[in-house]
Amino acid sequence: MAKKYPNHFEFTLYLYNEFVSKHRSTGKEARMYWHILDKYIEVGLSKKSQTAEKKYAQKLTAIIREAVGEWNTHLLILKGEEGEKEYQENMKSYIERLYKLGHDEQSVIESIIKKLKLNYGNDN
Repeated sequence: MAKKYPNHFEFTLYLYNEFVSKHRSTGKEARMYWHILDKYIEVGLSKKSQTAEKKYAQKLTAIIREAVGEWNTHLLILKGEEGEKEYQENMKSYIERLYKLGHDEQSVIESIIKKLKLNYGNDN
């Protein structure tokens, strides 16, 4: 992960992904990770060299805050390497299901485009 995220956003990604994972599995303890991420922004990311990570962490907390406010936390997706792995697995499964249902290649492509726009938008 350090190669993909040279600014060492690992802890920020870990906290966000743990929030999403805990919320998906039990719903319990999820807010603890959100709270820690908030405190990490406030206390742990105070150096000028951490500006990029701080902005990214603030963006992730804003995503969580919006999802909680709109009762849409079940729609949150993982970020970073974990998110990429989950994305690849989900898309592979989705494509296989479409072919099993008898869709032709053009229909599969159109369905994939629609799914990407609806579920992942432009900010994955």
